[in-house]
Amino acid sequence: MILFKRNLQLNNFVKGFQRFYFTSSSYNSKNIQTNTNNINNTTSTAPNKNSTDSKKSENEIITDLYKFIIGNRLNLEIRQCKGDQKGKGRGLFYSGDSILKKNELLYSELPFVSFQSVVKNVSDSKQCTHCLGVIKESSSRGCGHDSCNEHYCSVECSEESMKQYHQLLCEGSGFDKIKKQATIEKRRFPLLAAKILAKIMLDIHENKSIQNSWFPLQMLSFAKKPAPLEWKDDYTLFKNSLLTSESSQKRFDYTWFTRVMQILYLNTVGINVGSLEPTVSTPESGIGLYFLSSFINHSCDPNAVMTFPTNSETKVKLLKDIHPGDEILISYGDNTKDIVDRKSHLFDNYGFDCQCTKCSSELPPKKKKIKNI
Repeated sequence: MILFKRNLQLNNFVKGFQRFYFTSSSYNSKNIQTNTNNINNTTSTAPNKNSTDSKKSENEIITDLYKFIIGNRLNLEIRQCKGDQKGKGRGLFYSGDSILKKNELLYSELPFVSFQSVVKNVSDSKQCTHCLGVIKESSSRGCGHDSCNEHYCSVECSEESMKQYHQLLCEGSGFDKIKKQATIEKRRFPLLAAKILAKIMLDIHENKSIQNSWFPLQMLSFAKKPAPLEWKDDYTLFKNSLLTSESSQKRFDYTWFTRVMQILYLNTVGINVGSLEPTVSTPESGIGLYFLSSFINHSCDPNAVMTFPTNSETKVKLLKDIHPGDEILISYGDNTKDIVDRKSHLFDNYGFDCQCTKCSSELPPKKKKIKNI
């Protein structure tokens, strides 16, 4: 979720990806050995200091990344909120030329990363590890390694999982230690962080860039809060389990890990597969991080909702008619609760005091000051 008063600093963004992208380092994880010194010599469309992209302004780079995140959804636009919405930072807007009706599907989106709920025993789960959909007994399959406990609903999910991240997180990679600790503590952010790491490393190996992974990830808002002490312990386990070389530890250092956790803190959403309503309690299926949907701002009187009919692919459905130029808004919590509970939830979890139309209309009128006679 995007936070009302969070606003990406372009200079920090550019410095951030240059620090990550241009620092020489080599990666060694299982059979993957990629030297990022060679990245700038490729024909990748990701920005690099030897290409014409280096002549682009910061705003042009940001615009290109917005286009990448939006993809072929040409009726949507990510832009800065203006006027009465100015304090909200960026938002997702409908840019089509006709009215969209209530109950229409606005767009679909697959998660960048997702993970099953760790409340239940994953090894006994009838849920696909990759898409979080229900596994039919006739189509159940593993990843191909006898000692791996991952289960998939189809050949496609098994292959996509292996292609995107699982080849670096399979049995024996050290990921089991992170998963075991996260299961004990009932925490999922370290698991998502491990998948993010794997996707970045595979992006570098396969595409010789981080265009499809780290670049768009850095576009998301992050929680500007001090890192809790438990993140230090998380990173120590993370480093000892997955970052086995000195160069990878230098690249994916504690600062990098903290930023990833801050991004996850603000932008993950609960997933209840089979639900056509917003998730307002502990998600049964898992959690996910969605690039485009992270730009949707909150309102206690929303015009859209994220649903998960069959798996972790979200279907964003309209709750009201929307007109060209309207901002897309969802509720970050249970908007049926009273104003005190709603505001408390939003401030505690997202750090802002909601000033949406519903909250403004429910506030008691301000008492007029009586002048002394």
